[in-house]
Amino acid sequence: MEKDREKWNKKYETEEYPWEKPSEIVEKFYTLAKNKGKVLDLACGLGRNSIFLAKKGFKVDAVDISDVALQKLKEKEPQVNTINADLDTYNIPENTYDLIININYLNRRLVPQIKEGLKKDGLIIFETFTLSEDKDIMQPKNKDYLLRPNELLRLFSDLYIIFYQERKITKPNGEKAFVSSLVAVKKCLL
Repeated sequence: MEKDREKWNKKYETEEYPWEKPSEIVEKFYTLAKNKGKVLDLACGLGRNSIFLAKKGFKVDAVDISDVALQKLKEKEPQVNTINADLDTYNIPENTYDLIININYLNRRLVPQIKEGLKKDGLIIFETFTLSEDKDIMQPKNKDYLLRPNELLRLFSDLYIIFYQERKITKPNGEKAFVSSLVAVKKCLL
């Protein structure tokens, strides 16, 4: 845990807000959240999505391992509740959130907790890197941090899927990546 914290703190000590805008998928679909209630932003980094949602009237819990990133986030948007935690051991409280976002991060252990953490009619917006054979794609060296094709769809198939897509994107810094994107609602259909 401490090794991960040091790695991310080092990155965020020098990195400023390279992307002022929220993730495209968050900006496009956040309005589908039934209530402007509580949001959980997993692996929030410098908090571009947290800041955006707080300004839209949500109460945001932003979780990250980097205390440096969270301090910068808090300075930029004091309304955001920052939670310094290692997502390998963090547990999402049940039936708490109207919206959970997970952008550019993958921890399969959290998937069942994400579903349980949503209130009825809660919305999940999830987008992260996916394995691709394309050689000009940015990919982590550790393949455990990459989704497999259609994996995200299967992981959330018990929710009501509103949107799903796998595609090549160009990130704001110019890097190319292959991502899976999903928006789903927790419906109780019995």
